[in-house]
Amino acid sequence: MMAALIKDPVFLLAYLAGVVGLVFQVSRVPRLQGLFDRLPALVWTFFIPMLSTSAGLIPDESPLYRALARYLLPACLVLLLISAELKAIARLGRTALVVMAAGCLGVALGCVAAFLILRPWLPAEAWKAAGALAGTWIGGSANLIAVGTTLGLSPELQGIIIIVDTVVGYTWMGLLISFAAHQDRFDRWNGADRAVMDGVGARLAERKAKASRPMAVADATLMVGLAIVLTAACLWVGGVLPPVGRVLNQFSWAILLLTSVALLLSLTPLSRLEEAGASTLGYAGFYLLLASVGAQGDLRKVAAHPQFVLFGVIVIAVHALLTLAAIRLLRAPLFFFGAASQACVGGYSSAPVVAAIYHPALAPVGLLLAVLGNVIGTYAGLLVAQVLSGLAA
Repeated sequence: MMAALIKDPVFLLAYLAGVVGLVFQVSRVPRLQGLFDRLPALVWTFFIPMLSTSAGLIPDESPLYRALARYLLPACLVLLLISAELKAIARLGRTALVVMAAGCLGVALGCVAAFLILRPWLPAEAWKAAGALAGTWIGGSANLIAVGTTLGLSPELQGIIIIVDTVVGYTWMGLLISFAAHQDRFDRWNGADRAVMDGVGARLAERKAKASRPMAVADATLMVGLAIVLTAACLWVGGVLPPVGRVLNQFSWAILLLTSVALLLSLTPLSRLEEAGASTLGYAGFYLLLASVGAQGDLRKVAAHPQFVLFGVIVIAVHALLTLAAIRLLRAPLFFFGAASQACVGGYSSAPVVAAIYHPALAPVGLLLAVLGNVIGTYAGLLVAQVLSGLAA
């Protein structure tokens, strides 16, 4: 395999930052809106670096990637989670939360089932890869990175999981979109009460008018300072806590502590930093981090692990069955299936899009369910990894 053309960490960082900036600028071109509606900027952010690695332009291993994962990831999580609207999520109602819980459980059980079925053909690190996949299909890409980095998942397998997430996940998104055309017929057959959706929409109407303000220097310095201080503090505390099993190592302790502290802070006046764009700043760093993760996925190596694509298909199948069972038992509209499933498998970037296709006024439901998945994704991914590590022993 040829040596990469760009290897110096500084130039590599510049390349990745340039890709991220270019992707988001191009996504604003009106003539390309249709393309980016189908394949959001999130996909291109890690797919272009992945192609760059596969073409030999950049390396699949670099000290830069490890530094970004260890220091930028926690800082971004602080800025993303400090604005998590936990009270709003709780007000979504029993139906939305139960269907979302069924979807999350389906991903977790699907990982266990796929692991048991394909175990003879899986590498030794498969339990780590499954935990990372559970993290991203319950939460999002940030959870994949958090779980994978926490478990010490090899860059090669982490890259393969990203490819599985892209290929299988976005194929499933296409199917969910196609199901929307049949929701009226399904809801009549299911005896669903569509008034539930109207109730959820009414409770979320106020969110559209939420206050916002330009980011001042004082806001930016507080955000950056808070993110760095919490990151440093949690890394230090995690470093002195004892490891537990094969999952809870020093870095995983740090991530769990940071996630918990950030969620607690979301219940304080610090959550008002979102009015000045805390999550926007967090996403800016997160997309750079995501580009570095995409760079670790070499398509030339996927041919050696086709079993992971089948692994992903099995997980989606179990997830779909449990989520469908939930809306059948609850007599819930098909909307909740589409919104909850894409919130799990797709995350922040695409859940509102799918939710809006089912019900234009309820795109925020998809977003808030994705927030819920993001909140629990790291915990769930680590739990799945812990269970599978026991089965692999």
